[in-house]
Amino acid sequence: MKVEILDTTLRDGAQHRQVSYSSVDKLDVMAALDRLGVHYVEFGAPGFDPAADKLARLELPSSRSVPVAFGMTCKKGLEPDKDENLRTLVNCPASTLTIVGKAHALQVRDVLKTDLDENLRIIEQSVTYATKNDKTVIFDAEHFFDGYRYDAEYAIEALTAAVRGGAKVITLCDTNGGALPDDVKDVTAAVVKRFPNVRVGIHCHNDNGLAVASTLAAVKAGASHVQGTLLGIGERCGNANLSTLLPLLVFEGYAEGIDLKLLTPIARTVAEITNITIPDSFPYVGAGAFAHKAGLHADGMLKAGGSFEHVDPASVGNIRQLLLSKEAGRHLLIAKLKPFFPDIAEDGEGLKRIARALKEREDEGYTYEAAEASFVILAGKILDRDVTRFEPVGYSVTNTSDEPECTATTTIRVGDVTRSASAKGLGPVHALDKAMRECMLNFFPSIDKVSLIDYKVRVINPKSATGAAVRVLITTTDGRHIWKTVGVSEDIIRASFDALADSYHFALSDDFDFYFG
Repeated sequence: MKVEILDTTLRDGAQHRQVSYSSVDKLDVMAALDRLGVHYVEFGAPGFDPAADKLARLELPSSRSVPVAFGMTCKKGLEPDKDENLRTLVNCPASTLTIVGKAHALQVRDVLKTDLDENLRIIEQSVTYATKNDKTVIFDAEHFFDGYRYDAEYAIEALTAAVRGGAKVITLCDTNGGALPDDVKDVTAAVVKRFPNVRVGIHCHNDNGLAVASTLAAVKAGASHVQGTLLGIGERCGNANLSTLLPLLVFEGYAEGIDLKLLTPIARTVAEITNITIPDSFPYVGAGAFAHKAGLHADGMLKAGGSFEHVDPASVGNIRQLLLSKEAGRHLLIAKLKPFFPDIAEDGEGLKRIARALKEREDEGYTYEAAEASFVILAGKILDRDVTRFEPVGYSVTNTSDEPECTATTTIRVGDVTRSASAKGLGPVHALDKAMRECMLNFFPSIDKVSLIDYKVRVINPKSATGAAVRVLITTTDGRHIWKTVGVSEDIIRASFDALADSYHFALSDDFDFYFG
């Protein structure tokens, strides 16, 4: 039996402390996950989440993913049809529901403040109420693994009550995120054996850093329903990260129907909507997932692609990067430059000038291993083949009030036309970025799709105190691709301006599409 995937980014992921989705955001994320091909998308809890309330009133479009509404069992002492929240859930258009109930005897007594038999009643009758109204029910057994350790017989009785009510999936939840993979595997195997006629699911939190490992352990034990969030976001330390799990499940033959070649661009789209940055070190989808810096590694990759990679980056929609530094050899420089400057000679003066400039600039504080867009622009200027489409003429920044708002003016030249623009922003870099964009929009409308997503400053020579040089690294996206540029100066505004200019130069260059394949 192949594993089915339920993505709960829009429900459990929305409980992350820095995340909040509007109904429009949720529709955009649902559309992205639908393209990826996950089997279920849990969009929220009608009656509790205003954005989910709006979605619950819609006939949600879906071509591949089934929309799932989330809710709880009825309250103690109530019949299901008398519980307003459960009634709202069952009456929403979604054909599939996740209903969560307690599977831990201690939680029933101390949190629900009811007796064990009453909890079993509300589980069974809540699920029955939904299934009799033609809903497919996924039952999430909250605190299951902790409950199993505390009282295994009662935890199993909670699952049995859900199955009697007609649940098609019983999901074992590691709600506190403390279970270990071996224990998850053993308990899941016992549950799969006990309930051969329903799907057994797994829902892990990442409080011990093992959510992905525990999920895989459950799948190996027979679980055929996996829950997680696309970027691992969620309450506390987050949920099992589907951007890591999906390739593992597909490559190992456990899951099918997932378009892995869309994984990286969709992960970045969802990150942009969510307003978070994907760490470079994220497996498969991180900007550094297939980045090689060590000389031996880079040389090996040039000689035999894949010699230091466990999967082809293209298989998950990512790209390989051979990082540039002053340690880079001639072969790596040629490999980097040939796509942009095909006639560059391995023993030519142009390559020597670039290698020399690379070393000199790194000594000044520049780093191109994480800012290859700036390297392409630098190499073009050294080779007298300038890839830029505009010339930054100058800038000014003022702040004359006690407020953090600044005013920036920038001037650029395109051909014989010079244009200036001013803009206000929350700080000098924000104002500079807005003014530069305003300058360019009349010349280059496509810039409207480009936005800055990360900004880092590092002091290079701290012993110089306030006269120290700083390195500014800017990360930019157009919603599908991500690139980085660098600026260095004793003036932080100058360094920021140079990095911003390089970012827009690269976005407009003829080599942009080639760089990203």
